[in-house]
Amino acid sequence: MGESLSKQIDSFIHDSLLVSDVGELKKKFLNFLAAVQIDIVAYQYLTAGFKKLSLEEGFRISTFPEGFIKYYLDNNWAEKDPVLDAIYKNNVPFSWGSLLEREDLKAQYTEYVGVIRQYGLVDGIAVPVYAMPGDIAYFSLGSSVAKLDFTHAQLLELQALCQVMHSRYNELSIKAKLPVLSKREAEVLELIARGKANTAISEALGVSPNTVDTLIRRCFEKLGVTSRVEAVLAGVSMGLILP
Repeated sequence: MGESLSKQIDSFIHDSLLVSDVGELKKKFLNFLAAVQIDIVAYQYLTAGFKKLSLEEGFRISTFPEGFIKYYLDNNWAEKDPVLDAIYKNNVPFSWGSLLEREDLKAQYTEYVGVIRQYGLVDGIAVPVYAMPGDIAYFSLGSSVAKLDFTHAQLLELQALCQVMHSRYNELSIKAKLPVLSKREAEVLELIARGKANTAISEALGVSPNTVDTLIRRCFEKLGVTSRVEAVLAGVSMGLILP
C-alpha cells in the first residue's frame, strides 16, 4: 500500500488546488479516505489564538454517527476524551489503540472503547494539524469496516494529507460567504438545536410537516451537512445560531 498511498495523496493534493469551494474539497477528502477504509471522519479545532474552543465553536466536519455525537455532547465527553488528552501532548499521529499503552489514559480509553463500539466504530487514528500560532486542530479518522493497519511512515503521510486539507479548507473558508438562511430556515435550525422533533416544529411554526421536511433539507444543503446534530454544530460554528 505504501507506494499506492503516496500516489493517492499526491493526487489529492493536486486536485485540492483545483477546487474552488469547501463542499467540493470535503467531498474529495472523504472519497480519498473511503478508499483506504476510513469511513468515519471528524475535523475539529481545539484552540484558536491560544483560546480553547467549545466543541460547537470548533466544529468543521463530522461523519460520525449522529447517535454518537449526541451521546458525546450529552455526556460532556470532551472533558474526558482520551484522544483529545493525547492530542494536546502529541505532534505526530497515533492510533486510538496506542492509548492502551499509556497508564495515564488506559482507564479512560477502556471506557471510550465501550462507547465507540456501541456505534459501530472498529478502529481509528488521531492526526494533529497546525496553522497559525496558538491554533490546534485535529482529524479523527475512524473505520466501521476494518482495523486500520498503517505503518509509522504511512501515518506521517496521512498527517501531510490532513495538513494540506486543513490549510486548503481554511483558505477556501476565508474566501467563502457564509450561507444565508431564510427566516423560516433559521427558525427551524433554532428549534432543532432545542431538540424539537419535526411534529413539534410543525406545530410551533404553524406549517405542514412536509414544509418542515423541505426547510430542514434546505438547511442541510446550505450548511453542507447530513444530520440534525451536525447541522446544529455547523450553525453554531458559523455564528448562525447561539450555542
